[in-house]
Amino acid sequence: MTTDCTNKRFAAFALAILVAWFGLTGCPSTSQAGSGHRTPYWIFFHDKQAGTVEKVYVDPYALERRRVRGSVDLGEDIDRPVSPEYRREVLSFAGVSLRGESRWLNALSIEADSAALIQIAALPCVKGIKAVAYARRATYDGGISKMEIFPRLSVNERMESQSVDDLTQPDPTAPNWRMDRAWYGPSLNQARMVNALETHFRGNFGAGVRIAVLDGGFQRNHEAFQKMDLIAEYDFINNDENTSFDPAQDGPGQAHHGTATSSVIGGYMPGNLIGLAHEASFILCKTENDAYEKPIEEDNWVRAVEWCEALGADVLSSSLSYKDWYTPADYDGLSAPTSRAANIAYELGMILCTSAGNEGPDHRTLGVPADAEGVLAIGALRPDGDLAAFSSRGPCSDGRIKPDVCAQGVRTACVQPDTWNQYAFWNGTSLSCPVAAGCLALLVAEHPDWTPAQCYTAIRETASRATKPDNDWGWGLINLEEAIAYPSVSGWVLDQQGRGLSNVVIRLFGQDEKLNTLTDQDGFYRFSNLSWEGIRVQVVWKDGSLSPVRILSVPPSEEADFKVER
Repeated sequence: MTTDCTNKRFAAFALAILVAWFGLTGCPSTSQAGSGHRTPYWIFFHDKQAGTVEKVYVDPYALERRRVRGSVDLGEDIDRPVSPEYRREVLSFAGVSLRGESRWLNALSIEADSAALIQIAALPCVKGIKAVAYARRATYDGGISKMEIFPRLSVNERMESQSVDDLTQPDPTAPNWRMDRAWYGPSLNQARMVNALETHFRGNFGAGVRIAVLDGGFQRNHEAFQKMDLIAEYDFINNDENTSFDPAQDGPGQAHHGTATSSVIGGYMPGNLIGLAHEASFILCKTENDAYEKPIEEDNWVRAVEWCEALGADVLSSSLSYKDWYTPADYDGLSAPTSRAANIAYELGMILCTSAGNEGPDHRTLGVPADAEGVLAIGALRPDGDLAAFSSRGPCSDGRIKPDVCAQGVRTACVQPDTWNQYAFWNGTSLSCPVAAGCLALLVAEHPDWTPAQCYTAIRETASRATKPDNDWGWGLINLEEAIAYPSVSGWVLDQQGRGLSNVVIRLFGQDEKLNTLTDQDGFYRFSNLSWEGIRVQVVWKDGSLSPVRILSVPPSEEADFKVER
């Protein structure tokens, strides 16, 4: 007589065979391995049967972005779906249902029991099988009950207020402090810390840039989203075009996380919240089941990245960290399907920002796809600039430094979910990630011809710890204004008392070229986006005399200060 125990032993043996064949990771436990238990898996194929499948539609904006910023020609097959014949073969087995597919990875994500997996593994077209991994949210303090609500005030009310919040407004002596504080409200510090105010004052709020946000849902009925330019949205959980909260299919809290994180980039209500790139165009993707008792599966993330790329996304913000089913060796930037998909998006000209995670202060606490070379992993800082203890640390398993850079992730101002006009502070790399993504969108707006590699270099090499990066801070706090100018030569011209001298001529000499500029009213000068290596800098004093020549080499950016000696 065949017993249930015998069936389970056979199922466990069959899965062991799969491990031997394909290096299958994340297997269900023996108690779950019966033929009736269905688990999500990736099924990878050897080829696409080229010529038998039409390419998917790719927006002309995406094609142009690929041409200008793409680093590798991945060929036409990158836009061809999985072979329909292979799909039919896999889905023909009992106990198999389709979750989705990835044309970049040439894979299907399915749910199947162990008996069906044995049959699928025997198909000649199948290259490998891998369990679909689960994610952890990158919000440190949990749900919205942990948010710190701050009063909603108008610009005039902020202007009249005499109170100073030392944790979020650290420099009340700065020029225009009162006006900045009135306009930005409690979101001032997160913009000031990354040196984005000058960019904003020049009128750059991200117009013309396409930003994709991947999260659990978005309550766009809040007043801060009323001016958002939404060009596309899709729910990859329920396969419909509604990314808002839907009580018929969503659990409580489904849209909380995404509402908060997206507002850091795209929210706009003067006096309360100024999103870093609120004039950008947005692509919203509902990829995560945010009911806190349920896991989030990575295949929705991969599908969403492919969809956003084809729609022309320039920058992606994703506040997730996939960890549960990976071993330390998998964090090499190449093993996880999410990391592989992220690297392909990067090669096609996209910039990707993801949360480093909230499992610090121990090292090697990153998730994926933060380990990918094509991703900027974002750590979290306190409002005073210190590193948040919870911010995940590197390195990757292959020794690369992570995180890449940091932004404010403690008491970051955002929209209060489940309200239409309230705001709050929240904590986590979930919040520092959209701050960084907003900075990258502003950088793209300034330099639309820069590749992701150029943007990443500029962001890293101008950050606060660029001379000595490590696996706690990465390259340090973002300095957007310096990144926009990278590589540059800048400095101050001072009198004998250390005061800035305005309208002083500065000369910069290259091998065959020469540039002149004048110091501003504070005595500051800058030569931006230099393409020379060996250069010389000299001051022409107002009496016509010349300063000694300073010899510099760029990149990286250099500083050269001059002071009157007589």
